[in-house]
Amino acid sequence: MFKKTALIAGIGLALSATAQADYRFQVDGGYAQTSFDLQTRNPNDGKADPDLDNYNIGGTWYMEAVDTSKGPLGEAAFLDHASSLSLGFAEDEVSINGADDPDAQVYNVDMRYVAEGPGWKLSGWLMEVGYQRTENDDANVDTWSAGIGKYLGQNTSLVALYENISVDNGGDVDRWGAELEHFFPFDNGGLKARLAGGKTVVSGLDDPTRWGLGGTWYIGNNWGISLDFAQDDLNGYEIDRYGAGVEWFITENFAVDLTYEDVEFDDIEGIAGLLPGQKIEASYDTIGINALYRF
Repeated sequence: MFKKTALIAGIGLALSATAQADYRFQVDGGYAQTSFDLQTRNPNDGKADPDLDNYNIGGTWYMEAVDTSKGPLGEAAFLDHASSLSLGFAEDEVSINGADDPDAQVYNVDMRYVAEGPGWKLSGWLMEVGYQRTENDDANVDTWSAGIGKYLGQNTSLVALYENISVDNGGDVDRWGAELEHFFPFDNGGLKARLAGGKTVVSGLDDPTRWGLGGTWYIGNNWGISLDFAQDDLNGYEIDRYGAGVEWFITENFAVDLTYEDVEFDDIEGIAGLLPGQKIEASYDTIGINALYRF
């Protein structure tokens, strides 16, 4: 009788420990395929439909154990105001009809620090810094980013962002923007809402702008369904971006997600004056699958 009671108690403790699966590390990886539809018209019809395969892998170290008991598992780091350091690598492989297939490698490192602590004057303030290096046959691109913001409440953050993009043997591009995120808790699950906007400073062009909004509806703590929309305004032309995704934590530590994005461009008369009198039609779709493991 005692052994049976001990066994039942042990199973209960194990299940309880699993339900409170706090973590310090996360590894993730995925694959995505992008299919382009490019059409050149007036005066000569031309068509090129390149495809892009993306393979990526990354890892994140959290400076303190992330508490997973505050809401959906997909929002654990956000709700716990976690500080982290991330490393990532991606390989892009492009296939173009009748042309050499260029490849690119992308390396990135990102850090997010949230000041937290009883009585801290800066409690709730956060800082983000990042660096990305893209290497391909034509040119290397370095991207530096920085952000500063604050948790306006337990479930609300506002971050101002700056980004500098530098191309080998080319010019620099500066971007400015802001992101607002808020989580609405439900009795079971919740809704994560996001809003973003920004401007890019490009010499010789009206400053391109982007704004976007989206949300993730969490059905309990393990399932999330996301929808997003963003629009770019580039020298009077608009680019619409539609996104959707499904996230499933199969266990407290292991999750998979499926993503889809459709990008549609306005018809463009010429490309920066290089093809006067020609109209460019373009769109592309991306389908991706990713997995992550926490421990």
